[in-house]
Amino acid sequence: MVIVGILLLIAAVAFGIDFVWKNDFRIADPVAFGQHLGVHDAAALFVVGAITGAVALLGLSLLIAGVRRKGTKAASRHRARREEQGVHQERDELRAENEELRGELQNERVDPGGRTIEDSPRR
Repeated sequence: MVIVGILLLIAAVAFGIDFVWKNDFRIADPVAFGQHLGVHDAAALFVVGAITGAVALLGLSLLIAGVRRKGTKAASRHRARREEQGVHQERDELRAENEELRGELQNERVDPGGRTIEDSPRR
């Protein structure tokens, strides 16, 4: 979308500059890019200018919309990455807590004789 906007904007600006550069205030037979436009009155020339302006505005709006969309996607990816880092950190903390609890549980399973509760005879 950004590329299409840039291309439309460049085309409209190039057409406008070429049109003004080549015609020197003549309306009799205007030329753009070496081609005669076939416009012979001021009203038709105004319409050509309005169309050129509309194409320029369309290109500018596409350019702005594409840049805005790209920024929104980048912000979304950044938020997701930050959230993912938080989840990984929480996972690591829970893993460490789990290992600590396993160690405590293993210590509780050992009776004073040095045997684990699982090894001691059942009653």
